Amino acid sequence: MAQGTRNRTAGIALGATVLVHAGIAWWLLGLRQTAPLRETKALTVAWIDRPAPSIDIPVPPPSAPVRNAADRPPAPRARSALQAVDVDTPSSASDAPLPTAASLLEQAGDWARQQAPAADFSHDPLRRRAPPAADGRFAMRRSITPADVARGIGQLFGGAGYTQDPCPQIRRNLANLGSGGDAELTGEEIRRLQQFCL
Repeated sequence: MAQGTRNRTAGIALGATVLVHAGIAWWLLGLRQTAPLRETKALTVAWIDRPAPSIDIPVPPPSAPVRNAADRPPAPRARSALQAVDVDTPSSASDAPLPTAASLLEQAGDWARQQAPAADFSHDPLRRRAPPAADGRFAMRRSITPADVARGIGQLFGGAGYTQDPCPQIRRNLANLGSGGDAELTGEEIRRLQQFCL
């Protein structure tokens, strides 16, 4: 009886899955057939011709004629007086050809070669870094050796240096908390110290 019910449920689930997939396929095919109409509307390009550039020189509007210099209103003074100065340039400078892009690139390359060598930023995993100058501002920590890594893993799994005594860890916790630590956490560590280590 249970086997028949299970087979019937599996058949219903299979039929529902097939119907859902058929519905999704029908819907996607309908989208594919209507998509080109929308694309042609979206891709319609209308060219607009530019008007020909005109070389009209704007003429200022005529002003009211002024009869006499005394009748003329005073001209507003400019804050910074700019004067046009004619500069005579020598004809040899105007006749000299401008440098080409190739010659400018060559000059830039020569200048770059004359500068100090650039820092090498390529990564070399085997190169050890030079330690910074020991001028007393900070202390360098010694590098971690493979023996240190093996010892640490061994302590995790009960190897050499492993201890079940909680007292060293409790004392380290108290030292790390110091006088400015959380009072509740400090009280808990003191309680553990009195319970396990005294």
